[in-house]
Amino acid sequence: MRAEKPSGRAGNRAMDVDSGNAGRVRRESGITLSALQTFVTAVEAGSFSKVAAEFGVSQPTISIQLNNLEQACGILLLHRRPKIVPTEAGRELFIRARQILSKIGEFEDVARDLRVLGRGQLSVGTSTPAFAMPLVAEFMAAQPAVRLKISIGNTTALLEDVSQCRIDVGVMTLAQPPAGLHATQIARQRLVVCVAADDPWATRDSIHIPALSERTVLMREETSMTRQLAEAAFQEAGVAPANRVEIGSREAVREAVVAGVGVGILLEGELRGDKRLADVPLAGTSLMGGVYAVALKEAVEIPAVGAFLAHAAATTPPTSG
Repeated sequence: MRAEKPSGRAGNRAMDVDSGNAGRVRRESGITLSALQTFVTAVEAGSFSKVAAEFGVSQPTISIQLNNLEQACGILLLHRRPKIVPTEAGRELFIRARQILSKIGEFEDVARDLRVLGRGQLSVGTSTPAFAMPLVAEFMAAQPAVRLKISIGNTTALLEDVSQCRIDVGVMTLAQPPAGLHATQIARQRLVVCVAADDPWATRDSIHIPALSERTVLMREETSMTRQLAEAAFQEAGVAPANRVEIGSREAVREAVVAGVGVGILLEGELRGDKRLADVPLAGTSLMGGVYAVALKEAVEIPAVGAFLAHAAATTPPTSG
């Protein structure tokens, strides 16, 4: 731990207060890290003059600080003559003082490592694994000392988790950046119709919203951003599919399409190479979602969070398919 210059300020208040406030005032007036450092160094050096020389202060300053420490503790810590040696109480407190200073040193080491990403942890929640997982993999390769915890949820839940500090960063689809939060855009996403690879619609360039009335349409849950964008697109077009089935996850929608239950509404890039399926752009709407890495504004100063957001800003979005 870096040595701190002792203070020469007198500290007699601790001996003249009522017992109810004594502990608090003693800590304010005498038991400081600087005083403990001075005490430990004095025991180890056996001389006030050596301590003064090491800290670059006068010998009286050292004496004053040690006197203040003894007053704050309420016991004699050092015998001054014929040489500096700890009392019996001083020996016990010398050991404890060294333990405290050692812990402070460890604290400083950890803080330094966190500052330079020599260690640390980061919790990331995502509603868009197709975009988030490649980003996470690249970040882990660039910052191997940072431990990551990954969770899955929909956009509504993730925004709440970010706001309540349950996760550090949320990677999610949003219609627009959320007010009051930091948001780094990773990609843009169109609504697509997810069909089986052998479906006649799979070769189309696009599918217009009115055509969906011919099929059973598989929709995400109401709190999903995919569902919200789809509903807005139907309202914009003035028409909505009559035969709809609500399914609670992207993966379940995909499996239902493969099983022949219907066609699904998903977002571009979410199939991630699943050869059983094809995604066809939904025509007749200008609405698009954006994939964002979202965090509290004050959390951006946390090294691991800032590094992840910087990495997100530089990433190349995955292609659809």
